[in-house]
Amino acid sequence: MRIGVAQISTRAGDFAQTARQMVECSERAARQGVDLLVFPMTALCGASSVGPVDREGFLLDLAGCVLGLAEDLACPCLVPVLTDMGGTSVPDALLIRDSQIVPVGLAARIEAMAAAAQSEPVDERSGTLPELELAGARLGVAFTYDDLDVYVDYEYDVDVIVFLSGYGFAVDDPSSALGTSLTEGRFMADAEATGAWIVGVGSLGCYDAQVFCGSSFVLAPWGELAAQAPSLEEALLVCDVDPSAEGPLEAPLTPEVYDAPLMTWSALAAGLAGTVRQLGAGGACVVVDDTLASMVVATLATDALGPTNVGVVLAGEGGPAAELVRALRIPAANVEALELPGGGRGGSGEKDRALAADLAQARLAALARRTSRVPLGTLDKTGLALEERTFADAARLHPLADLYRSDVVSLAHLRNAISPVMPAAALASYEVPDVEGLAEALGSDETRLEFVDLVLSSHLEWELPVSDVAAERGHVELVEAILARLREVDSRRAGEVRAITLSSRTLAEARGPVGLAWHDVARPEEERLAGRLSALADQVGDEGDDGPEGEGREAGGERESHEREVRDLLGYLRDFSAGGGFSPMGGSDEGSGRHGSPGQGEGPQGPFWDGPFSEN
Repeated sequence: MRIGVAQISTRAGDFAQTARQMVECSERAARQGVDLLVFPMTALCGASSVGPVDREGFLLDLAGCVLGLAEDLACPCLVPVLTDMGGTSVPDALLIRDSQIVPVGLAARIEAMAAAAQSEPVDERSGTLPELELAGARLGVAFTYDDLDVYVDYEYDVDVIVFLSGYGFAVDDPSSALGTSLTEGRFMADAEATGAWIVGVGSLGCYDAQVFCGSSFVLAPWGELAAQAPSLEEALLVCDVDPSAEGPLEAPLTPEVYDAPLMTWSALAAGLAGTVRQLGAGGACVVVDDTLASMVVATLATDALGPTNVGVVLAGEGGPAAELVRALRIPAANVEALELPGGGRGGSGEKDRALAADLAQARLAALARRTSRVPLGTLDKTGLALEERTFADAARLHPLADLYRSDVVSLAHLRNAISPVMPAAALASYEVPDVEGLAEALGSDETRLEFVDLVLSSHLEWELPVSDVAAERGHVELVEAILARLREVDSRRAGEVRAITLSSRTLAEARGPVGLAWHDVARPEEERLAGRLSALADQVGDEGDDGPEGEGREAGGERESHEREVRDLLGYLRDFSAGGGFSPMGGSDEGSGRHGSPGQGEGPQGPFWDGPFSEN
């Protein structure tokens, strides 16, 4: 079987132009004898569906586009779409061949329901994923990491699994980089566990603040890399897949060594360029002072857009900021100098610095309006989480707002290793959040910042409770202080900022209820749920051991009853809490982040207690 992957960049919902691109790709693939051409998940519909008020019209136009493709595509194609099921957006893929259209995901669900109606009930996940015959091979189609887990855990007789990734690049999820990160991601293990070829289909471009890096790949069942498309470039990847082969490949490719900072910088540059285009602007502008964040943003904008498309408000004459502007070769006509009161950032007091920041933002807004450029800000995730903004903000986009400050520092060192544009002194010009006890507990600024960001990422991305974070990181009082500061700032944060999404869980997604008085604390193991249940069981068991044999058996039954009652009560509270199974928002098995749990792309293991109600 010869399979092709059309790694194309499109504009979501631009059905006419995208259809022309698809037809052209299918003609090129047909000339190369491709048996099945697969398009990326975001090609037609983007990364997320339209709102309910627009859904009917969107689906009607999407249907018209698909009907046209059925007539015009030159070879069999797998075309992903976002469909509507009960008001919920659901990914599916349309197999289009010989002018026929088959929704493979929906067809699999219908077959599973029909089989269940005629036989004994089976696990609902064991037959709901697609299995289809094509060109002498049995194909499966996966849309999420959970789908891949199902193909691993259940008896699916497939030779090839097509993974239509809907995950944008996330710093905390190496698997989201697809072929670029095979040595760090999950896919080699998936290939060996399923005994199937894995075809990873990467989307390309910027969709709804997420960046998709391409890097599609084909993995043999024994883990060798058969083919790979480049990152951040359009490509038509064609590879022969032999279901009967047992390896090794005649000419396997060597997987890349994953460089997370380099991939992050490339994704940031692509996301910035894509967002500026989405906003209909011809460039960007930024305030550049002696802070590291402003220099990183200016350098990033220059890399993404070119120096002639970047405007600068230069805060103060001379110094490191002026050196950076010269090193980036930003034209003098694009630079406006700003004289700051009190000597600028090093002025005589806090009022001078606040006034200087406000003046710089006012000049940035004026420059953006006059030149039709997008004003950029310098906020990062650490600052948004723990520091309150005290200045006017003219920025329409904060490129670093979903990156922790320690990651920004790493990116600055990486970029300077490529080309030393930032003055060496500026690399240490960053602030550590002011958290009670931090300076006394840890020595250097670097150590303090790394600890703060580890605590935040453990709680936000990994969704670990305070007790787990404290157990893993130590410094219990400091962990509690950092997360208390997070809650305090969260309740007063002035709106959301527009950012390039680079994590599996943003601050907005992690936000808790406003006004909630309760907060968690780090608890010793014996005070946590498992410890309390164990203590309760031991207590009842001890009581049973004191009496006659019959009384002991009766106490043992009482022990089980007590434990069951505690579990049932906690399950009841869970199901009726915000986000629980009976709340207005409903429950979820995939966690609140777009990627589920970060790291190797493994979804969460589910609740650690059983509720009083079945999942049905």
